[in-house]
Amino acid sequence: MTVAWRPGRGPGWALLVVVSVVMAAPVAVTVWSITDPSVEVWRELWRTRLPGMIVETAMLVALVVTGTVIVGTALAWLVTAHEFRGRRLLSWLLMTPIAIPGYVLGFVWLDTLQGPLGARAVRSIWLCAAVLIVSLYPYVYVFAWSAFREQSPRTIDVARTLGRSSFAAWWRVVVPMARPSIAAGAALVAMEVLTDVGTVRLFNVSTIADGVLRVWFGTGNRDAAAELAVLLVVAAASLIAVERALRGRARYTQTGARDATSGRPVTGLRAAAVNVAGWGVLCIAVVVPVARLVGWALRAHRLGQTETISGDLGFHTASSLKVAGAATIACLVIGTTMVFIARDRGRWGAALGRLASLGYAVPGPVVAIGVVVTLAALDRRGWWSGEVLLVGSLAGLVYAMVVRFLAVAHHGIGASVSKVSASAVASARTLGAGPLRVATRVELPLARAGVIAAATLVAIDSLKELPVTLLLRPFGIEPLPVWVWQATSESLWVQASVPSLMIVAIGMPLVGLLLWSVERGAQVVS
Repeated sequence: MTVAWRPGRGPGWALLVVVSVVMAAPVAVTVWSITDPSVEVWRELWRTRLPGMIVETAMLVALVVTGTVIVGTALAWLVTAHEFRGRRLLSWLLMTPIAIPGYVLGFVWLDTLQGPLGARAVRSIWLCAAVLIVSLYPYVYVFAWSAFREQSPRTIDVARTLGRSSFAAWWRVVVPMARPSIAAGAALVAMEVLTDVGTVRLFNVSTIADGVLRVWFGTGNRDAAAELAVLLVVAAASLIAVERALRGRARYTQTGARDATSGRPVTGLRAAAVNVAGWGVLCIAVVVPVARLVGWALRAHRLGQTETISGDLGFHTASSLKVAGAATIACLVIGTTMVFIARDRGRWGAALGRLASLGYAVPGPVVAIGVVVTLAALDRRGWWSGEVLLVGSLAGLVYAMVVRFLAVAHHGIGASVSKVSASAVASARTLGAGPLRVATRVELPLARAGVIAAATLVAIDSLKELPVTLLLRPFGIEPLPVWVWQATSESLWVQASVPSLMIVAIGMPLVGLLLWSVERGAQVVS
């Protein structure tokens, strides 16, 4: 006899509701702040900077999304549909820019180009967009790469037999079939642009996210900053709606084969052009910036500029690892728990999963402000000792990181668990294993590539995250991004190179682990 599940029954339902509410609370309280607006602040912002912020934010998002879609999709096609010397190595290395934050690439190229172009020409929205494109194209690249590799070569063969050229077959058949994946990558890029504060500040681009920080630090008016952050929520919601519309009902069938579309050898000038395009982008995004960082770091070592007032490089690195490690573990535990609780609860479970993942769909400043408001309200309740405050604590910072990146773990693990063979689960259940034992002994081991991919993505994002750590870092915790921010704010590129190089050094092995997972069928978050 089968008993239909009804919402509201069992401890699993209660846990799912609690987690979803706790994760969604910071975004909800930020949106609620608009019900009692600071009229004078809004009037002053509209009279001075707000119209420019809106225009420059929209323009920057449009430029970067367009650029990353073109660059990421083209590079993915180059390494999946063509066979040339070094193709496999290049296909991996093209993912490595994800380990280098945009604000690091920003100050490197700002200094590199300032001499030949001049300070006025360099500090522009166009160069800011170019830097962000180079930094963020891997988000589109990895989605397109996975989609192209899983398409059947028969679809291209059919198009060729109908008289289509190689490019026409790619444009009319391959790209439309990969559209859902490309749209998902573009949406992630748009979210990253909305949340960026370090890169835009370097190039004097006035965006809404930068305005939130200016209002918070400049006026000390947290409520006004929260109200301004609501514009970011509206922008993020609009981008999500556009991305869903672009996906439409598009679906494609996976062949299960790897590199299904590759194998067409290229030689001569065509091979040279392919290599110049791929390795050229890699040089701009990784080789030149890392070379300059190494040179600056060596100079900083000679000058004794490898520490701050707060501590040395080891102290700042330990702070970053502590925060990123705690956030990664918390996201994995909560995300995995939600996957197994929500999957048997139909649309109610799916809705609560989306509610808990809301933080990933809004920019970092929104999450930071919402967390401060939420924790301050809890501190005022006085439910614990007066000496314990959540605002300004490590627990508060980790909570904000989990709110921000839980979706990465939840969707990544969920997508990989859903690919586990139903027959394997049924066999374990017929042998008397309960749901918990099946999950821990069968499903999670079979989905380990997805779990590892989710963990590395959370770790990389937490390691690079600037707005949340800048606004919520407690006393005694100074992560590496904050050091970079403080140094670049005073144009101290030599000092900024030391923490930047450490971020890259930690991030590169994580990118390698991520690519290893994707090679073994892990799903990236979408």
